[in-house]
Order: sequence, then C-alpha cells, then structure tokens
Amino acid sequence: MILRGITSTRLVYALVAISAYFLIAVWLRASFVPAANFQGPRVAGEKLLMYRPFTNIDASKFAVGQERHGLFENLTDSEDDGHRSPLELYEDNKLLGPAHSNPIDIATLGHGRFSHRKKNGTTLYWSSSDNSDPNTNGRAYWVVKPVAPMQP
Repeated sequence: MILRGITSTRLVYALVAISAYFLIAVWLRASFVPAANFQGPRVAGEKLLMYRPFTNIDASKFAVGQERHGLFENLTDSEDDGHRSPLELYEDNKLLGPAHSNPIDIATLGHGRFSHRKKNGTTLYWSSSDNSDPNTNGRAYWVVKPVAPMQP
C-alpha cells in the first residue's frame, strides 16, 4: 500500500514536470528573437530593440503598441505636424510602412503600418508585415533614428 502511494506520487511529479517543460518550451518559442539579428537591421542610425510583451490595440490580433518613456520624444508626430517623426521601423531587416499611419488603420488594415506619437509619454503603434501577432511571430522589431544628412 505504501509502495503504491510512492509510485503514484512519482507519477504525478513526472506529469507535472513534463507539463512544465512543454509550457516553457512554447513560451520560449513565442518570445524567441534570433541572435543573428542582435545588432539590428543593417542600416545607419541609432537602433533600439522593442522588447516584448507588446500591448494589442483595439482588440487587433496583429496591431500592437508600446509606450516607452523618452523614445525620441522630441521627434513624435503632433497635431500640428502629422509627418514630423523621421523614425523607421524594421521587422528583422525589413523596413515597415507606411509611417505616420492612423492608429485605426494600423489596427484594421495592418501590413506594416506604424506611427510614432505622443500619448502617455511616447507611444509607437505598429502592425506586422504579414498581419501575424508581433508577440508570437518570433521576429525582432527595431526602431531606427536615421542619420541626419550632412548640411553643406
């Protein structure tokens, strides 16, 4: 009788361990960013990696936003100038766009649209290029402030 209890306990522990292993494996796969792209896209400028988790906007499956204090705050699009932000957004090495998109269009149409706006600090809204979920598609998202051209 005691031996049967020990065997049952071991079986339960084994099942819990196996379940935990698979849950961790699924989470790691969803949040994995390839190391080969650690340096960011191959373009000149200041690069910042956007870290998961991202907040889905307007219940969209492919549009996300991230508030980030000081994310080139002096360059955000504004009410007066809706095309002020020079920032570029990359999905791995692929340039996304169009930039300066309306958040409603980002949430409903997607396909790489993005916007850099001032809201609760600085917020970047974007959608993946193929309308997959940026939280789980395994791609890295990079904000790039391009190098300003030299003035003659």
